[in-house]
Amino acid sequence: MDRATAAPRGVSAKSSRTDLVSDADRAADALVVERIRSAYPDDAIVSEEGGRVDGRSGRTWYVDPLDGTINYLYGMPHWSVSIACADGDGAVAGVVYDPVRAELFSAGRGAGATLGPRRLAVTSVADPGLALVATGFSYDAGERAAQAGVLGRLAGSVRDIRRAGSAALDLAWVAAGRLDAYFEVSRSPWDSAAGELLVREAGGEVTWTEHTEIVASGRPLHVPLLALLGAAHDPSR
Repeated sequence: MDRATAAPRGVSAKSSRTDLVSDADRAADALVVERIRSAYPDDAIVSEEGGRVDGRSGRTWYVDPLDGTINYLYGMPHWSVSIACADGDGAVAGVVYDPVRAELFSAGRGAGATLGPRRLAVTSVADPGLALVATGFSYDAGERAAQAGVLGRLAGSVRDIRRAGSAALDLAWVAAGRLDAYFEVSRSPWDSAAGELLVREAGGEVTWTEHTEIVASGRPLHVPLLALLGAAHDPSR
């Protein structure tokens, strides 16, 4: 979208006045869901804008049609489409597409992760002090303030922090080695299902903590980062 020539349409609030959805989200959601239903009519679908469609195959698709809506509405070129298919053992396949850069990140269970023809690999950074770490924040103001406290206690122990605004792209970039790690409180499977598979298939690790927080990184960094985040959540440790 070029904000100089096109204004966002059909914008409304969802969980809070800062959590927005637009006609672009709804149209993309409808298109993706229709294509999945046409190709796999017996599969269940859980999408951010369309809710849940029941199925009987044992497979479920998780769809975030526009991850980074606020970036999109402000004309910031960092947003994505995230789609994953899962069975009883977890994600089978996942893609994260960045339309601005025309980059397609994809992964299949046991088949590795790729960006176009290039095979992806997470970084081998082991020292948190040298780690570039991404995060995100809640749309709830109170929860966001608490998350800022955790971030403030963590910031002095890592190389630097990035907050770009698309969880799916953050995870894809961990898989691609553009970030060393990512963490964020998350309760929406469509935000992370594809990216989680990307990281694992690129040789990384993903942990969900007691704080409903997803933590993704390369293997050497994972345990020390989890320890730092645990201490940041509980300063009395």
